[in-house]
Amino acid sequence: MSQTEESLERLGGAVKAGRRRLDRDGDLDRGYITGIVIPLLKAVLADKIEERHKIDETFVIHYTSIGALVSILQNAAKNKAKNKAKNKQEAMKNDQESSKNAQNASLRLYDSVHFNDPDEGNYFYRHLNLPKKYDWLDEKKETHAYVASFIIPDTARDMSDDLVFWRTYGKDGEGCSLKLKIPKGQLRKVLYGVGKVKATRKKLRPILDSIIPLIQIKHKEIRTQILEAVHKSLGKIRYLYKSEAYRYERECRFVIPELDTEKDKIVFEESQQSDSSVSPRHYYECNALKVEKILVTDSVIRLGPCVSNVYNVTYYIERLLDKAELFGAKIELSTINYRKS
Repeated sequence: MSQTEESLERLGGAVKAGRRRLDRDGDLDRGYITGIVIPLLKAVLADKIEERHKIDETFVIHYTSIGALVSILQNAAKNKAKNKAKNKQEAMKNDQESSKNAQNASLRLYDSVHFNDPDEGNYFYRHLNLPKKYDWLDEKKETHAYVASFIIPDTARDMSDDLVFWRTYGKDGEGCSLKLKIPKGQLRKVLYGVGKVKATRKKLRPILDSIIPLIQIKHKEIRTQILEAVHKSLGKIRYLYKSEAYRYERECRFVIPELDTEKDKIVFEESQQSDSSVSPRHYYECNALKVEKILVTDSVIRLGPCVSNVYNVTYYIERLLDKAELFGAKIELSTINYRKS
C-alpha cells in the first residue's frame, strides 16, 4: 500500500470514528474535526490532487508592460533608499512601522474575475462532471482566486523571445519579458485537455466518498469546516486546467484562492467605464513574489521588438536596478524582426 493510500485509509477511519461518536453522544468535539479530520483531509487532497501540478522549474518567463516593470523597480529603489536613511537601531525599533509604509515592490496576482478567457475556472468544473451524489459540494460556492501566470522554459525554442507571446501578452511587442526565479514549490503547472480533468476526477472521488459519513449529518458547523477544506484545495487547482488548444503556452501559475487571502491586503483599482458604470479590479501581493527574491542572478529583462527609444529605456532600467541594488539581472533586446501594422 502506498503512502497516499495509507493516508486515505486513515482519513476514512477518522471520519467513521467521528460519525460513531456523533451517533452515540449526539455531538462531536470541534477539536476532533479541526485537529484530526481536517489535517488528514488536507494532506490527502495535497498528495492526490495538488501534487499533479507540481513542477521542478524555478526559472520561468513572465511577459508584462514596461510601465509595470518600471513601477516595481521604482518602488524597490524607494524602499532601499528609506532603509539606508535609517540606522540599524532605528530600523529595529520601527521595523513594524517601516513594513507598513513600504512601497509595493512585487509582482501582482490579479483577480480571476477579469481574465480575458471567460472559460477560466469553469473548464475544470464543467468537465469534472461529478455524479449527483456529490451535489453537496455546491452548498458552499467557490469565489475567485488571485493569479500570476508564467511560462515554463522550453529547450526547443526561446520562450522569452517568442512572437506569439509578444503579440498576446507583451503589449504587442512594446512590453518586456522577464526571466525570473520563483521560490521552489510555489508554482503549479497548467494541465491541458479534458483527459486531465477526468484523471483528477478519478483521484478525487475516493476522497469525497471517504468524508460522506460526516457530510450526511445535519450539523452546519462541521459540514462547513469540511466543505471549506475541500474548496480551498479545489480553489488552488480549478484555474490550472485549460483547453488542449492552449498547450503551446506551457503555462504555470501562482494561485492564491480568495479563501486563503488576508482581506486587508486586497487592493482595488477602479476603472470608470461610463458616467454610471465602475468596474473594480483587484489584486493581491505576497512576499514570495517580491522583486528582490525573483530578480536575482541569471535573471533577464528582455525588451520587446517594438519598444521605442531602446537606449533611453535600457539606461533608465539600469539606473533603477542599481538604485534598488538588484545586481543579478541583465538586460537584453528581442532579436525578432517585428513591427506593428
